[in-house]
Amino acid sequence: MQHVANQDFIKSSSKVIPAWRQDGFKSKFENEEIKLLYSQYFFKQKMEMVVQLLIVLAINTFILIILYFAHEKSWHNLLILVLVFFFVCIVLLIQLCNTRTYSMRNLTIVSVGIWLLQVLLLFMLVVITPPQNRTPSDHTALVVFITFVTYTMLPLSLLPTIILGIVIAFSHALIFCLMAKTGTENISRQIISNILVYTCSNLCGLYHHHLSEIAHRRTFLETRGYVKNQLELGKQKEQQESLLRSVLPDYIAKEMLKDILTNNEQPHKRMNLQFHRIYIKKHDAVSIIFADIVGFTKMASTCTAQELVKILNTLFGRFDELAARTKCMRIKILGDCYYCVSGLPDPSPDHAICTVLMAFDMITCIKEVRDNTRVNINMRVGINTGTVLCGVLGLRKWQYDVWSDSVTIANHMESGGVSGRVHISAATKSYLPSDILLEPGNGEDRDKYLREQNITTFLVVNPEDSADQAAALMNYRQQIANERMQQAAEESSLKREDPDSHSYTNGNIKNKSNGKNKINSGRNSTNSDIDDEMTVHQFVGKWESVTPFAAAPQDSSSSDKPAGGQTSMVMLQVGLFPMHASIAGKKGRNKVLNQQLGLEQEVNEHMRKTIEDGRSEKLWQKSEHIHRLTLRFKSEVMERDFQRLPDCMFKYYLACAFLVFLFIGSIQLCILPKRIITAVSLMSALVLLSIAVLIAMASPDFCDCLKHLSNVVAENYRVRIVMAVFVTLVVYTVAFIQLTYCQHDKGPDAHRNQRNPDENECHFPMYFFISGTLAMLCSAVFLKLDHIIKDVLMLIAVTVYITLMHVPYTGIFDAYDEYLLYPNQSIPTNNTDVLNKRKILKLKEFGTVYLLMLFIALIVLGYEVERTARMDFMQRRHAAQKKDQMEDFKTNNGILLRNLLPGHVAEHFMGCGKIGLYHDEYANVGVMFASIPNFFAEFYAETDVNNNGIECMRVLNEIIADFDELLEKYKFNCIEKIKTIGATYMVAAGLTPKAVYDGADTDLEVHLCNLCEFAFAMQEAIKRFNKHSFNNFQLRMGINHGPLVAGVIGATKPQYDIWGNTVNVASRMESTGKVGRIQITEESGLVIEPHGFRLEEPHFVQVKGKGQMRARFLLDRK
Repeated sequence: MQHVANQDFIKSSSKVIPAWRQDGFKSKFENEEIKLLYSQYFFKQKMEMVVQLLIVLAINTFILIILYFAHEKSWHNLLILVLVFFFVCIVLLIQLCNTRTYSMRNLTIVSVGIWLLQVLLLFMLVVITPPQNRTPSDHTALVVFITFVTYTMLPLSLLPTIILGIVIAFSHALIFCLMAKTGTENISRQIISNILVYTCSNLCGLYHHHLSEIAHRRTFLETRGYVKNQLELGKQKEQQESLLRSVLPDYIAKEMLKDILTNNEQPHKRMNLQFHRIYIKKHDAVSIIFADIVGFTKMASTCTAQELVKILNTLFGRFDELAARTKCMRIKILGDCYYCVSGLPDPSPDHAICTVLMAFDMITCIKEVRDNTRVNINMRVGINTGTVLCGVLGLRKWQYDVWSDSVTIANHMESGGVSGRVHISAATKSYLPSDILLEPGNGEDRDKYLREQNITTFLVVNPEDSADQAAALMNYRQQIANERMQQAAEESSLKREDPDSHSYTNGNIKNKSNGKNKINSGRNSTNSDIDDEMTVHQFVGKWESVTPFAAAPQDSSSSDKPAGGQTSMVMLQVGLFPMHASIAGKKGRNKVLNQQLGLEQEVNEHMRKTIEDGRSEKLWQKSEHIHRLTLRFKSEVMERDFQRLPDCMFKYYLACAFLVFLFIGSIQLCILPKRIITAVSLMSALVLLSIAVLIAMASPDFCDCLKHLSNVVAENYRVRIVMAVFVTLVVYTVAFIQLTYCQHDKGPDAHRNQRNPDENECHFPMYFFISGTLAMLCSAVFLKLDHIIKDVLMLIAVTVYITLMHVPYTGIFDAYDEYLLYPNQSIPTNNTDVLNKRKILKLKEFGTVYLLMLFIALIVLGYEVERTARMDFMQRRHAAQKKDQMEDFKTNNGILLRNLLPGHVAEHFMGCGKIGLYHDEYANVGVMFASIPNFFAEFYAETDVNNNGIECMRVLNEIIADFDELLEKYKFNCIEKIKTIGATYMVAAGLTPKAVYDGADTDLEVHLCNLCEFAFAMQEAIKRFNKHSFNNFQLRMGINHGPLVAGVIGATKPQYDIWGNTVNVASRMESTGKVGRIQITEESGLVIEPHGFRLEEPHFVQVKGKGQMRARFLLDRK
């Protein structure tokens, strides 16, 4: 996987990002803010190089001071002082560049100051040179140096750099032509040669500046793209984790993510497991609440589907808020039944009183609805305390649940309770404070199970009936509120210490007042406006709207919040808007645009902080993966990946080197004697270099062989090295090869006879080291060549050049110096050592200084260019790895999310840009309930042998996992698992989007037939399980079809569910059916019977709320 990721990174690094365009001499970004960011990035990149250049200039100035001091003359004193001043200015500039308060504007001023100091040095050398010693070509090599470093090492934009390069070239040519007194016989040849030198140095500098600009901009934009992707993926990851933690407790979510990663990396381990992984833990001392809304079914019959979902979401969302305030956690919503626990996932010593407070808050909330709508509804609450097993079952559509005998008792405490009262067991009473007033509950008289289990029950005295009870409950409520505020303060303090951390809590409630006060205030504020005819939907609509996932972490910077309600986490973190007609259109598009702009601003701010903090520099300085001298990565893999980066600009490097060769050849043809050997050597080099350039620049119009060679050159690092070294050596050789053909024993008389030169007489030896300086620029144009290789090549060239000037061909340069002293006469015979006695700086000494100056500058430049390239590579690689990690997190979280919600529902919240309530109405959906009645009645037991029931739940997990695996078959792709309720498995057919099916397969008949086939498959699956486990589990199943509404409700732990008469009847078909049989309504039977299903004759069943209904038993399919 890492190798594939590296391949993708290498390929992506070779792409050009079209976020900027070239307009004349100016490279323009499409966004001004990005342009400013790039300027800051460029400033940081060039800052170090400016300091290095100042050091190089200081060293060279010091060398000149030493040399001039050695040639002691009266007029040299002024020169030494000026040079010392120049040296001090450079040191001061170095100090200025190292100050922390340095700005981009100051750096530009310093850059111009550096250029002016170099120009001052140049013209100072002109002024102090004796008039009789001045020639038009003096210090041309220094002009080459100044021009090239201006382009390459100063942080100036392209147009000012071009202007400065032209100004110094024109000024040097003009001044030396006007002031030259010697060697003017061939001034036109020297002027033409100088123009060629100026043009070559400017073009090389321009080329280097432009390609460096492309590399910098491309790296900057690639890095910004990685940062943007990383932030987007980070937001999505945070969003998914928030959604995940809204549905599952954190410890279970972490275990599931860990197992998913293990299964992905080591799938063979999963294949070798005998049992599926079970995520169930045992918890002692947990209080369980079951709360049922009495009269809800009758009330719901008067509501539309949308109104029903809104009522359920708002009502249960209010309960979720109350649960968060009272340290409770909702487990599930079963129709109109709400049940929660206290003491999970972390133990709590006050779990019992917390559940009592929660119960009274729910009763008060329902009473508020009843008093204001005149609808006869009430709340019946049952509480029990004991040991529970909590976790998730199966492989799909996980829902956090609790199981145990204590949970069963709590359920019967509710069914055996009294409307408007809190019904508790003796176990709960033992955990309550002694000042809580109770009265006998007599639950055994109203519930058979309680009577059989000999459960003693109590009713908690309502606070309205006792002032002492009200005071006691208020006291405990305040204690809990204080604990929550203290906990919130501690979490806030931890978050301030670690600003990059994220804290997830259940129930992010803004209102810090207790639940009762809020409910009372809501009632009092609405009583004056209440109409006797107000419906429950209208009244609940006045409450603060609670959207699913609203309790997830929110972005405080967002200003787009739903009016009058809590903000959805999805909207805040991703900036997506609902497509409902009420807010669609221009407002929604503006919101998306604002969110996109917000993301761009966040990316820019992140880049700005990264640049200002110098994180890439810190990464470089602290990195243990790089050799500081060679700049090679210590990791062979990283070094190989860096070398394998394609270099699409290499052909342009060769083209520039070829251009340098043409200029050097033109200069030599112009200034040197016309000889056959010169033409032969130049033509040979021309042919060789032309072949190299042709291979590198082969276009698609060329033959396949050349195109193949061109691709090999661009993609193979070693081939590029060989070609670069070959081309560079050819240019180096051409620069000085002509010197070996010059006669060096004729003395200064040869220079005095420039009008009638001999073919072997070289009258302008300074152009040899000028050509050498141009040849050295050839190394600099190969930006991606290893700086060690470039340094070695330049060192060889400089060594050879200096050796040739000082040893075998020193006579040519000494003769020219003598000619400058006595241009019109010979040296007196009695004073042959007059040149040394005059103590002027010799031409070969100037040449040596200028070659060394450029050599040192190019070493620094090459080092900085490669260092920057490797730093950018590391930064982009690091960002790409982060992106890959984020994508892995996103994928794994996505797997979990799609096992929590149906795929199309998860997309609704995660990828489709919608927020708020989710609901859909369906005209015909098949619903099935399948239970294992004898599991809890006969098999389940909480003993030490089965680990207090955990091993029993492991068996149930295997059964449900087998059912879940059936859903992976293609023929059952229209069937959606809704949930498991204890040992009951609930599915529906026809909820999945039509795009999943094949045309006609979306018909009701196909859905219902597939649902019946799935029922048969479940029966076969449990038979196989019984055979291998020696058990006798049997299914009791019920099927119905018809209209229903599906939706997601709840502020915390949002739950996807379906509601409607169709669901209720399907549940009754199961509960009134027979073990081992499939009971189906007569209407559904009529739909499937024509498709080959055999059914028994109709019979009547008693259905609560429906009376007698006709049903049939499904036998098989022909």
